[in-house]
Amino acid sequence: MAVPAYEIARRLTAFRAALSEAAIDAALIVEASDLVYLTGVMTDAHLIVPASGEPIYLVRRNLERASEDGRIADVRPFGSFKELPPLFAELGTLRLGLELDVLPAARYLRYQALLPTLEFVDVSNLLAGVRAVKSEWEIDQSRIAAQQVKAAFALAPETVATQRTDRDVQVALEHAMRLVGHQGPLRFRGLNGQMFYGAVLAGPDAAVAPWADTPLGGPGPNPAVGKGPGGWELRDGDAISVDLVGGWEGYLADATRTFFRGTPNPMLAEALAVCEMILTDLETLMVPGIPAEQLYLRGLELATAAGFGEHWMGHGSSRVKFVGHGIGLEINERPFLAQGFAEPLVAGNLIAVEPKLVFPGVGAVGIENSYVVREGGPERLTTS
Repeated sequence: MAVPAYEIARRLTAFRAALSEAAIDAALIVEASDLVYLTGVMTDAHLIVPASGEPIYLVRRNLERASEDGRIADVRPFGSFKELPPLFAELGTLRLGLELDVLPAARYLRYQALLPTLEFVDVSNLLAGVRAVKSEWEIDQSRIAAQQVKAAFALAPETVATQRTDRDVQVALEHAMRLVGHQGPLRFRGLNGQMFYGAVLAGPDAAVAPWADTPLGGPGPNPAVGKGPGGWELRDGDAISVDLVGGWEGYLADATRTFFRGTPNPMLAEALAVCEMILTDLETLMVPGIPAEQLYLRGLELATAAGFGEHWMGHGSSRVKFVGHGIGLEINERPFLAQGFAEPLVAGNLIAVEPKLVFPGVGAVGIENSYVVREGGPERLTTS
């Protein structure tokens, strides 16, 4: 399904306004998610977005698809980087914005050599701020992605009861999501960013510390991957954390449920009840104007009061200092519900909130839902 032309126009208008306010003459966009956001289609391309004027879409591959599926009027073949200097000279560009959070150093140096008279500035945060406020069209795509997760959760109790390992459970649930339209690839922004359907983690393996900035990790299928299920054989009393990400038209929905094999471990069952209590409490803070970090701090306060402070969002040096994150075309968008992130929530933020508790050598529990921040209170997208 093509992104509506009015939707791309809205995004470009908002981004141009942000460029103008920051006194940036133009932005040069090359990162995949940003290109999809501003054009509507995935290509190998350079998108020039002037602060005033229409964008220029320079496409290396695939020109036909860029013209058919994209929503940019001025689409041109791009054969050489040497085409860039005369274009920026024609536009009168002096300050050029680049996505410095992800742009490879080699590419930066190439631009620097080609455009020595231009001042380069970072537009990563500007564009991330625009992307953080979702339209109703974007929310509708994540709503469909949430239905994929719901379908998997509906099968999870039987799957947990009958499959041999955590990996077997994950494979079965992934299959269920593909059958209802899951797109497959998912995006995670950043160096060494990797993203799959999520992770099913069971027993002590769920408490294996992650190498990524996430509360849960797991051993993974091998050391080269180092995260996700490792094939733990399910046993009576095990907690099974089922953290899944739906994907539809590029947009994501993120949710976690915890199931038990047989008779629940009493301590883990109590901890899960605390996580559920914390999430219910945090829902009251999901309103415009609340500093994003307040959700993390409140969750920590409640976990500590319940006697689980040392297990909040990880353990030891592997604990993370967030309780949630924005989602959209990527799993790690703004706002970050993290200590030190004081930027207030605004209507239209799409966030995943995930209170979790981790117990080394025993397991991990938690719950997570995706929400839209609304003026009258949050709208929950992930239901089960």
